[in-house]
Amino acid sequence: MLNPDFAIIVNITATEGVDPDALVRHARDIGARAIASQQPDLFQAACEKYTIANLPSQDGRDYPVGQVVDSLVAARQAGQPLVINFDPDSPEDQEALEELNLWMHKYGHAANDGAPSELTANADGAFLLTNRHASYQDYLFVKKPFTDEIEVAGLDQEPNRVEWIDGRVDCPYTFEKKILKITLPIVESPFTWQVIRIQEHRPEDDIAETEF
Repeated sequence: MLNPDFAIIVNITATEGVDPDALVRHARDIGARAIASQQPDLFQAACEKYTIANLPSQDGRDYPVGQVVDSLVAARQAGQPLVINFDPDSPEDQEALEELNLWMHKYGHAANDGAPSELTANADGAFLLTNRHASYQDYLFVKKPFTDEIEVAGLDQEPNRVEWIDGRVDCPYTFEKKILKITLPIVESPFTWQVIRIQEHRPEDDIAETEF
């Protein structure tokens, strides 16, 4: 069974004459936590060096620029990894990885560590993931054009903070009857898909202050 933290698996489709170290480093740098190929032995040393999983060849697809981030987000919403075919000699594949790189540079943590959430949002296309390692942290994925306000249902307690991940801009909110109403301030960003971090009540918030 695949590690659920694999948001992206780079399926290397051509291996003749490649530099394994450079390819694995490139995959790691875009936020992928796994590569796949028909020659896993060729990449084993580099995968160990860069702490990235080394898998047998996967059933991947070619994702063109302009669609690859949408495809990644859809895969994460479904709790699946994006398996993207990559031919090192293909300019189109290079461009697709670069588009992923730019988006993952901002939102890779949410994509890699987010698991399908029981929380729901009322805006078209919006959905939430919950950090599988820190369940008090949720990620609200929203796509342009944004509504002025969005409601999130399912929280038991008022969160500590709500913010855009890109730029850490606070989002004003209210919390009544277990409904979180978030106002979406305008942020300058080139990305169609953006992510809001919702930090819920944490166990350490209940620790009383101690005086010595």
